[in-house]
Amino acid sequence: MKNTFKMFLAVLSSLVISVSSYAGELSVSGSAEATYIIGGTDDSNSKGLGISNELNFTASGEFGNGYTWSYSMALDGADAAANDDTGLVLGLADLGTVGIFISTGGLSQELGYGVGAYGVGSDPVNVGNIERGRDIDGYNNVQYHLPSGLLPFGITAKAAYAPNLNAADGASAKEGNAVETNTSASGIGTATQIGADATMYQVTAKPIDGLTVGADYIKADGSTATQQTYEAGNAFFKYAMGPVVIGYGQTIIAPNTNKASSTSIQRYDNEHYGIQFAVNENMSISATKEKSERQTQGAITVGQTTRTKTTREVTTDTYAVAYNIGGATLAITKSEADDANYTPGKQVDSTLFSLKMAF
Repeated sequence: MKNTFKMFLAVLSSLVISVSSYAGELSVSGSAEATYIIGGTDDSNSKGLGISNELNFTASGEFGNGYTWSYSMALDGADAAANDDTGLVLGLADLGTVGIFISTGGLSQELGYGVGAYGVGSDPVNVGNIERGRDIDGYNNVQYHLPSGLLPFGITAKAAYAPNLNAADGASAKEGNAVETNTSASGIGTATQIGADATMYQVTAKPIDGLTVGADYIKADGSTATQQTYEAGNAFFKYAMGPVVIGYGQTIIAPNTNKASSTSIQRYDNEHYGIQFAVNENMSISATKEKSERQTQGAITVGQTTRTKTTREVTTDTYAVAYNIGGATLAITKSEADDANYTPGKQVDSTLFSLKMAF
């Protein structure tokens, strides 16, 4: 251990001696959004008025050897008093990029299909309470990104590791078993720890003009689940041709499940697709459809040899129109969900009016 520590000090000293650092630049950007919503995730008759905001502080600089650094911090919503969304990234030229991210740095491609005049699909409201899976930005993580231009067809690849799945902001070390528990929109099944650590991978490519494809995969290890441990993945394509954008995506989620003595969710299969049209340089309209199928298995009781399988499906249709002028965006989004919350016969509608100012 002492020799390792001495070696670390030697490497650090050589870096300090051989690399010159220059003062970085600081910039601030952000947005403020006023919204009025009729309906919501549970009640089609509810109404709400609000204002949300986000401030992004970014700083960047370079070292004398061509390497660069950047730092970002976001203050948003209820967490405006906490510096929880932060990232420190080192650009190592031909060696790629290394970054440390606190509650940020998401790699999920669930919304990669990218269709929506204002937000992708029903994401602004999630009126159907669709289970969307987990992303590495829910945890503090370290990432490595391949350098751009290294692979053909515009292929980029990223890998991330979260050493501790504790939800505490700024946790710098593993904290035993104090990890996040597995939950879902349905609440079915015994709560189990999502895991002790997690890895995630992302790949995107642009093989031809206008076409973008991508996929991701996340897996948690060290869970207390006794039957199935958490893993999930997304894949998508998006094609833009002139004023038209079409997109398609799929998501598969395998939640943590315990032994056969309890009712549990085995799998989610989600499908998303839609089309967007730019009427002119300021106005766009879109229509999307999302389907989420949940597979549940019942507990094995005395005298049974198999588990009862139940399938529930949520379907959400979303229509949006947005008008951009200067730094302002006016938008109306209408979402309609059938069998919302995976409950047969439950219909929930939502209409969102928004005014967003970027600065």
